Amino acid sequence: MDHCIFHTILLCIPLCLGLVHSQDKWVFEPRNLRIHSDKSLQQLILKWDVSDDSEAYNSKINIVFNIEIRLREEERILANENYATVLNKSRQYQWSFISEVPLECATHEARIRSKVTSSEIWSSWTHWVASAYGPDALSNEKHHILPEGKVSEEGSNVTFCCIAKENESVTSFTFDGENRNVTHQRRILETKKTNSSFPARFQLACGFTGGGGGDSIYIYSNRQPDKPQNLSCETEDMINIRCTWEPGYVVEKDYIDKVCPMEFNLSDVSSTKTYCSTKFQNYACSFKRDNQFLYNVNLTSRNCLGQKEEQLSFNVMNRVRPVIIVKPSVGHLNATFIQLSWQIKPIDANLSSLCQINVGENKYNITAQSNSKSHFLFQLGGLQPATKYRFKVRCAADVRPFWKWSNWTQSISAETSEAAPTGLLDIWRHINSGLGQRDVTVFWRESSDFHANGKIQKYHLSWENLEDPSVRHNDSVSASQSYTISLGNHSYKILVWAQNSVSTSSPSVIIIPATERNGTVHYSEETTDNNEAHKIYIAWKHQSKFSQYVIDWCNQPTSPSCDFQWKKYGQIKSSDHIASDAFKPGVRYTFNVYGIQDDRSHLLEKKAKYLKEMEPPSHDLPCNISSITANSFKVTWNQYGQEFKYGFIRGYMLYMKMDNQNCSVKGFKPLIHPGNLIICSYKIEKPSQTEFTVEHLKPSTKYLFAVQAYAVNPNYTDGVVFKTVNTRYDEKWLFYLLYLLLLIPLILMCMCASKSNRVRNCLCPAIPQPKVTPFFKMSLGITEVNDMVPNQLVMLDKPQELRPKQTTLGILLENMTYSQSTYYPEVQIEERTNQNFNSDVTSYKPLQDFGFTISPKPCAPDASLYSKDNLNYLYQMDVPPSLIQGTDLSCSVHFLDYRPQRSTSSRRNSDY
Repeated sequence: MDHCIFHTILLCIPLCLGLVHSQDKWVFEPRNLRIHSDKSLQQLILKWDVSDDSEAYNSKINIVFNIEIRLREEERILANENYATVLNKSRQYQWSFISEVPLECATHEARIRSKVTSSEIWSSWTHWVASAYGPDALSNEKHHILPEGKVSEEGSNVTFCCIAKENESVTSFTFDGENRNVTHQRRILETKKTNSSFPARFQLACGFTGGGGGDSIYIYSNRQPDKPQNLSCETEDMINIRCTWEPGYVVEKDYIDKVCPMEFNLSDVSSTKTYCSTKFQNYACSFKRDNQFLYNVNLTSRNCLGQKEEQLSFNVMNRVRPVIIVKPSVGHLNATFIQLSWQIKPIDANLSSLCQINVGENKYNITAQSNSKSHFLFQLGGLQPATKYRFKVRCAADVRPFWKWSNWTQSISAETSEAAPTGLLDIWRHINSGLGQRDVTVFWRESSDFHANGKIQKYHLSWENLEDPSVRHNDSVSASQSYTISLGNHSYKILVWAQNSVSTSSPSVIIIPATERNGTVHYSEETTDNNEAHKIYIAWKHQSKFSQYVIDWCNQPTSPSCDFQWKKYGQIKSSDHIASDAFKPGVRYTFNVYGIQDDRSHLLEKKAKYLKEMEPPSHDLPCNISSITANSFKVTWNQYGQEFKYGFIRGYMLYMKMDNQNCSVKGFKPLIHPGNLIICSYKIEKPSQTEFTVEHLKPSTKYLFAVQAYAVNPNYTDGVVFKTVNTRYDEKWLFYLLYLLLLIPLILMCMCASKSNRVRNCLCPAIPQPKVTPFFKMSLGITEVNDMVPNQLVMLDKPQELRPKQTTLGILLENMTYSQSTYYPEVQIEERTNQNFNSDVTSYKPLQDFGFTISPKPCAPDASLYSKDNLNYLYQMDVPPSLIQGTDLSCSVHFLDYRPQRSTSSRRNSDY
């Protein structure tokens, strides 16, 4: 037998090799091609077979069929596609095709050929085979407009046709508002592109001859469904499973729902089991759980254009979401305790539940094992008395990983009962001092640690005189939170406490001192630095002896009601931002700072503050100009008083403008105003100052002057009112001139009085008088007088020739005369060139040049002594009158005052 098997294998090997080798040469001819039409799907179904060859079937040869689809009337190829498959023993093959042309509008034909995949040789084409469903199958007795109810994908082409009945033709058609006339023919076939918007419905109307026009149909545009999103499955009781999803884009149009509805199908992936199939309005599917815990489901969304799928795998034990079927109810409760109960739907599994209780803004978690009826009971303590609470509950399965909470139940309300008030009221006071008494208004409010624990029915007050404890008064009020008491100048202790329906609170104590030390309180007007929106910054000096600080103020300082407020601080606090929506810009608020020591208050500081200061109006401060001089004037203005409440006046700005645009006045600084206008400004930082003297001005000059008060920003504004000032004409130069005219003579007079002789000698020097002294011994020749200063000169006149002879003495006495002459240095007399005198000493000239006449007749015993050349004698001779006797009177002698002359160069160096 083994020999037979071996022999068979040897025979099969060549055969197999031959089949593989000859496979490329095989050609399988398609035959018996048939076309079926599905009108509802507008689909062509092609069926054919191939020749019988059992050897080829056994070798599982891969084969390709080439298929062509055309329109017979247009002879237009619609499709040329390859269909690959494996040769099978049934010899039957099928292929479907959806045409873009309605099957009724044109006759569809098909043909087919084939080849082995590994070969390049095709078989012959089969003959064209036409579909039995086409225009020839339509009735000739009526008009046809196709395709009616066609749904195309958004933005695609739509092919339609109009077919007239027998012996008639189409004249026109209208599609999507576009009208077109056509030549007379029985059938037209058109392709149009739909717009991109969807869903859309297009009307197609065709006109026909023979009065049959006006028929129309609708063509629709849609899109394929989106892939389902957020597929989730869970259970409430481990019996029923519910799956939900989001469909993506959904077309909510009735006409689309009718022609191309959306459907969802939920099935099991591992089997053909379908859990549910639903229309697009429902995005949930419920089914009963079988014995399995692991699920793998498939969700398909489908419409007439296509379908999309989504899958999910889960363990149902991890998908339990309880449902509360009985809402919470309130059982026993008191001032601080309450009991709640609720019920969930029973779960067919041994699972613990985790529940959460919401009480106001607080949440409480509890874990409990439900009883057979799934009832839960919870006791909640630590509540506030006389307080209304709202409760709601939700639960979840206590498994890991955590799945989901159930929905919150509806809220229920419950109120705890009242209890005695706890804590102390926050109290303060305001004192109005009068003559002999004080009106003290006591204010109170609930502090942060005070709890009314019910409705407050009354507030009780008690006050007693600390100097005389027997003087004690009590009173109570129901609704008000202030009370005014008239007290004397003694110190008092005031107690305030609250009462509800259960009991009263502990009393709050405040002591009113006997006297207020307001005289030593520091008052300050402070800036707006560090302020914030609706917040005013307050800082005070810390003192360790005080255990507490209190600041009070009025929110409405200009209103009679005041809206009194206060705030308390601990010992270490020394600053704060006081916030109030009532704070407004331009309103002055006064804050009183108190220190508390042993329940006694001590006023420490008063602070005037603004949220924001406002500047005073620039036109509200007129000025007066006075004391105008040539170089200055005085400016006065009125000080801002208490009528200005919008800010603190911190100083004034003086503004001045001049025609020459030059800011040269001492102390003023140039300020460039918009428009390149130069304004001189001077800043005064004393709010109490009301006058200023402007100096160093120019005479006869026009100035414009103004005064502006400022609070924070000393800025120039256009509303400043200027006054014109004209400085006076400068008359000081005339005063200075008169002063000089009087002063200079006085100085000269004083100088002259003290130095009269020196001045007289300087202005009128003494002129020496030459004297002629007779002497009888003369030397001949010229006598040098360089070192002599003559003081007299005797002049002798030449006697007349015809004059009678007289005695010498008589002649001398008769002709003797004295002459005083004034000498002027400016007059220069030419010196004789033949005399050689020293250049630095004045040379004497001949006597003839001074008016002397020398008689040839001697006038002395020795006439030669009087010769012309005997000057030595004349120089030395001093002739007194007593010596004239005995002389020759025939000589006339004239005594002349003589002052020596000096040369030009000598005069320039003279002391005179």
